[in-house]
Amino acid sequence: MPKSRKVHKESSAMSQHYKDADMGLKDLHPGDLIEGVVVSVSHGEVLVDVGSKSEGIISGAELVDEDNTHKNLKPGDTLLAKVLQVENDQGYIVLSLKRAEKDRKWKDAQDALDSQASLEAIVIEYNKGGLLADCIGLRGFIPLSHLDRAHFANDIARFAAGSEAELKESLKVLSGKTLKVKVIELDKEKNRFVLSEKDALSTYSDEARELRLDKIKDGDILEGIVTGIMPFGVFIDLDGVEGLVHISEIAWEKVSHPSLYFKVGESVKVLVLGVDEQSKKLALSVKRLSDNPWETVETKYPVGSKVKGVVSKIVPFGAFVTLEKGLDGLVHVSEAAGPLKEGEEVEATVVQVDGSKQKLALSTRNEN
Repeated sequence: MPKSRKVHKESSAMSQHYKDADMGLKDLHPGDLIEGVVVSVSHGEVLVDVGSKSEGIISGAELVDEDNTHKNLKPGDTLLAKVLQVENDQGYIVLSLKRAEKDRKWKDAQDALDSQASLEAIVIEYNKGGLLADCIGLRGFIPLSHLDRAHFANDIARFAAGSEAELKESLKVLSGKTLKVKVIELDKEKNRFVLSEKDALSTYSDEARELRLDKIKDGDILEGIVTGIMPFGVFIDLDGVEGLVHISEIAWEKVSHPSLYFKVGESVKVLVLGVDEQSKKLALSVKRLSDNPWETVETKYPVGSKVKGVVSKIVPFGAFVTLEKGLDGLVHVSEAAGPLKEGEEVEATVVQVDGSKQKLALSTRNEN
C-alpha cells in the first residue's frame, strides 16, 4: 500500500509539472533578468506579474535606482527586474529594480539600435580618436569621423596637428554639449557602445548621401574637411559623403604616418579616384593633384648628370638620397666613396635611371 501511495503522489507532482508547463509558467532562478507588468504601486512597494504562479514584489532599497524609475511606475507598465529570491515567506518572488538598472540600459540601447531611434548624448571629454559621452546612462564613444562636420568648421576649427594633448585641449569646447546620436555598434560583454552623430542627422541620411554620390564623378577635384587620421590613411568629409585618402595616395614620397601631413579639422583638396561599392566610401588622392616626379625623371636627371641631395635613409646595401620631394635615388655600397650618414648633404652622379620602374641609381665615387 505505501508503495501505491508514493506512486500516486509522484504522479500528481508530475501532472502538476506538466500543467504548469502547459500554462507557460516560468522556471525562475536567483539572478535571472525578467520582464513583467506592474499590477499595483503603493508607497515603498510594487507588485509585478511576471508570468509565474506567484507575483513579484519590489520593495525598500531594491526600488531605488539612479533614475528613480519607481516614481513614474503605474499599473500596466512593463519593467525589467532581477530575481533575488524565488519565494519569500509571503510566497512572493522577490525582485530588484536597482540591480537590473545596468541591464535595462543595455536593453534600451539594443532597442535603439534595432529601431534606429535617435538618442541624446552629453559629451563628457575627448578620448583617443573620439568623444566619450553619457547616453541613456551608459558611457558611449563617438568616433571623430562620426561627428557633424559643422563642429570642425565652427567649434573646433583650431585643431592642433598630431599631438593628443593638443587635440584634447581643442575638443574641450564640446564638453557638456548635448548631441543627437544613433547607436551604430553594441557589445555588452565588451562594454562597447558606439554612437554616431552623423547617422542621426538628415543631412547625412542614406538618401542624402546617395544624392551627393550620384553627382560625384571619377576625376572630380573637391574640397573637404579632415575628420579622422589613422595609420592607414585620412578620412575626409565631403559635405556629408565620407572618403578615404589611403596612405599610399597622400604623397609621392614614402609616408611614415598621415599625421605628419594633415591635422583634423583642416580643409584639403582631393581627387576622386572612385567609389567603394561595399562601404559606399569615396577613394581619394591628394598626391595626384601634383606632378609625379618619376614621369620626368629621365629628362630632368639623365645618366651622367651631377646632382645634389640629402641622405634620407641608410640601409645595409647602401643609402637613399632625396633629390626632391617624392624622388629618392640609391647610392649602392659599391658606388659610395665613403660612409654616409642620414641628414648629410651629398653630391652624386646619376649612373642609371628608369622612370617606369621608379629606379634612380647614384654614385658618389670620383671617377676623375
